[in-house]
Amino acid sequence: MELVENGAHKTGGHESTRLVNKQLSDLWKIPTPEGHCISEPFRPEEFATALRRLKPGKSPGLDSIFLEFIFHAESALKSWFYDFLNSCMHQLKIPKIWRRALVLAISKPEKPLGDPKSYRPISLLCVPFKILKRLIYARVKTIVDPLLPQDQAGFRHRRSAVDQITLLTQDIEDSFSAKKKAGAVFIDLTAAYDTIWHRGLTCKLLRLLLDRHMVHMIMEMVGNRSFTLTTGNGQRSRLRRIKNGVAQGSVLAPLLFNISISDLPTTISRKYTYADDLAIMHADGDWQAVEGALSKDMATLSEYLQTWKLKLSTTETVSAVFHLNNKEAKRELKVNFINETLLFSEPK
Repeated sequence: MELVENGAHKTGGHESTRLVNKQLSDLWKIPTPEGHCISEPFRPEEFATALRRLKPGKSPGLDSIFLEFIFHAESALKSWFYDFLNSCMHQLKIPKIWRRALVLAISKPEKPLGDPKSYRPISLLCVPFKILKRLIYARVKTIVDPLLPQDQAGFRHRRSAVDQITLLTQDIEDSFSAKKKAGAVFIDLTAAYDTIWHRGLTCKLLRLLLDRHMVHMIMEMVGNRSFTLTTGNGQRSRLRRIKNGVAQGSVLAPLLFNISISDLPTTISRKYTYADDLAIMHADGDWQAVEGALSKDMATLSEYLQTWKLKLSTTETVSAVFHLNNKEAKRELKVNFINETLLFSEPK
């Protein structure tokens, strides 16, 4: 069940949209400072590196161009393609077909075929577009990664899921040593990558990337996308437009998502983030203090999610407790969120 906004929330949503649009207007007016341009023409070695890092043997997109066609092409064709990508960057334009994805619906094992949830979608993108995204990613990552919060993990060098799990486990064990009670909320975002608000993402890109031309290029690639869905028996849907989100499976998608949540608000509880997975944990000697801190933090996060148009699933977001008091083995945590108590899950 997705969070449904009531009338008050809708009003707050319109106000936050107005404020973000104002910020966006002001940020676009700031010129690119000297020495911060990262949108200059790609170098031949960058192009060669991007080609090497793509995996061969993958299905092509709607243009039917395989990676092998480009990788094994004569130098004249590679040179033309290299110039073409530089022209795309310079003119801030890309072919329309690159914006279209071919989505294959692959059935999950032992699942009822009549249920849409029984299928796993696989998105096939045009290979030339993947190469361009690789080139952009290599330029942007080196600038953005040092600016992201240290505690934000997921698709970052030396910041894995294991690190976050280890950190959470250590904090829980520390609460045991201090004879405290620990409570946690494991937050699930509904279709996180698919609901990224483009205007909000543009605003955050402009804050981190001082090269306005590069921001224009990224949003040109992200916006105005469409797809067709193909099933195993060859049936194909009509072309459908995508208003928000970033293409999952794209090398840029995890980086853009990290940017979109890089300004998560400060909370009383400690945050643990890995890509679109988020957890908060608070320890105290009193259960009411634990519940109060977590409830307050959920209200803070709710306001943030509402502002940036991300959705929280109230059926998949759960609370949990960690303590060594056998007399309170059946103690459930009562964390409030939008006038509801979050579901409680017993630690396994």
